[in-house]
Amino acid sequence: MNATKMQNPDLNTIKGLIEEAIDLQRLEIGRKRQDSICRGQPLDYAPLILGHCQPFVGDCKENRTFIMGDHFVAGGTVVPEIEDYRHWGLAEQIASPKVMLYEGLWELLSWVRSGSDAQLSLRPRMVNVLPICFGMDYQVTDDGTMWFSKALSLDEALDADLDDLDKHSEVQLALEHLRFLGENLPEGVKTSCPIAVGPLTTADYILGKDIWLEFYDRPEKIRNLLDKITEATIRLLKLYKSIVDEPMDIARIGPLYMSCGGIKIGNDSLVMLSPEMFQEFIHPGIAKLAKVFSGAYHHSCGFYPEHLNGLCDIKEITVFNFGEPKLWDMPQAVSQLQQSGKIYYGGWERLPAEPIETYLRRGVQICGPQRNRAILHAKGEGPWPEASQTMDLWYKLQDDIYPR
Repeated sequence: MNATKMQNPDLNTIKGLIEEAIDLQRLEIGRKRQDSICRGQPLDYAPLILGHCQPFVGDCKENRTFIMGDHFVAGGTVVPEIEDYRHWGLAEQIASPKVMLYEGLWELLSWVRSGSDAQLSLRPRMVNVLPICFGMDYQVTDDGTMWFSKALSLDEALDADLDDLDKHSEVQLALEHLRFLGENLPEGVKTSCPIAVGPLTTADYILGKDIWLEFYDRPEKIRNLLDKITEATIRLLKLYKSIVDEPMDIARIGPLYMSCGGIKIGNDSLVMLSPEMFQEFIHPGIAKLAKVFSGAYHHSCGFYPEHLNGLCDIKEITVFNFGEPKLWDMPQAVSQLQQSGKIYYGGWERLPAEPIETYLRRGVQICGPQRNRAILHAKGEGPWPEASQTMDLWYKLQDDIYPR
């Protein structure tokens, strides 16, 4: 990665705006609702998370291609002050913990002002460091695009020395970010760990397109590599959690408070394998990762109903997120998760020109009669009413549709 000039953003301004707007009592109400769903306990109302993302690159306010957050939360309060300050892209954020914190807090300000059940945690938006620890190089652009250099061979990957993983410069940079966040966040905002990119997706980064033939040509060596990645991921996550002082069995993931598992697993390569091969080669590593942390949040984009059937059988996965909910029959999919003892965290897509009441009614039905199937966040295009009106309507519809 090319060296990037260090920048000096006005961190005190954004911290002051959050401290001025934050309602710690409201924050605790949202945490208790999310915790109740994770623990299968009664609750007053199903939680709803609102927010607003206003991205742009560098000094050019017309170029809005870089998204600061990765939760795509909608329906919340716009932050007009964001237009009055300079901003930096992802490459500059990775180079400077102060810039990373500054940019992340702008989106959290929208979550604070929206008055929903959103929690407040921020993670450094680092690239997946494991391929770099295997010896790969990467580049990242200001618009958030990241790619790795020439792929490794399977034998090169297996020969990589990860004994001093915690001393690798990229890991040290991630730890520097985590420490800076922990020392400089406003009251009520927590540090969260970088996500665990699943063993298959990490192996995909490392081996490139050749990985798919290796499952047929050298299956035992692929298993060995996946095991090696799984063990390294566990070591990294334990290290990250020790820095942010987060319990092994709890995870803060943006606006989510997850008390039924300690990690998020990103698994976007799963559809590249058949459900049968995915179950044979990948399930063991996912289950092991999740078990170490007493449960896990599993994310993947795409539509994968046959894979989902097998994933629901992994008892260690406790929370699911669909990156593209518009592809799913959400009431049916969330009902399937509930029958398997899982909960859904994520969005449900608002249809074009869909009235807000119709949209929220669908959300209430996803949560079910006991209001406990899902922790939902708004998603899709507006226009949106004031956040307080959305929340009031959300509570009213729950009482109307599923009276107690």
